[in-house]
Amino acid sequence: FKYEVTSLVKLGVTNRLEVTVAKHSANASVNNAERNADYWVFGGIFRPVYLEAVPQQFIERVALDAQVDGRFSADVYLNDATNADAIEAQIQTLDGKNVGSPFAEKITGEKITLSAQAQSPKLWTAETPNLYAVEIRLKRGSEIIHKIHQRFGFRTFEVREGDGLYLNGQRVILKGADRHSFWPDSGRCLSEAVYRLDIQALKDANMNAVRMAH
Repeated sequence: FKYEVTSLVKLGVTNRLEVTVAKHSANASVNNAERNADYWVFGGIFRPVYLEAVPQQFIERVALDAQVDGRFSADVYLNDATNADAIEAQIQTLDGKNVGSPFAEKITGEKITLSAQAQSPKLWTAETPNLYAVEIRLKRGSEIIHKIHQRFGFRTFEVREGDGLYLNGQRVILKGADRHSFWPDSGRCLSEAVYRLDIQALKDANMNAVRMAH
């Protein structure tokens, strides 16, 4: 989670970031679901805590939708974009090569939807996890005020009533288990190496699905 602390930051001097850790939540449902479940309740902070600086006008977040037929759309949420003209996006391969031409929309509010059509994209499946990137730019004229990158894959999930779950038009039977993110040395903050140990154990059991439980 994150908070905007612009009003508290003092420029030109050293700022101190303090965090207070409580072992129990102020929310009773969180305590019932987590603190009273099968967890070790660790003290301290196990994930990075940092300050992020962005321009005064910036892209707050995006929501991507990339379908099996190449249809791509992005909902772009802006923060204080009062002196910007347009939102532009460029789909790229992971090594930075452009896929198609950039596409843009004029800014008409705090949420802008961009859309494009990719030609014959490589699809994401469990066996072929092909990924692309998109660079989304907040612009004033030709000037880029702020930009962000996100990775994504072209894929379509469908739930066909009375039939089952389909990925890219192919029926999939799920064989999996629940999984808690947990490690004795670091609580619920796991490294990539630990994640891969769990993934390999699931694959060794011929599973193709996992519910990320809590």
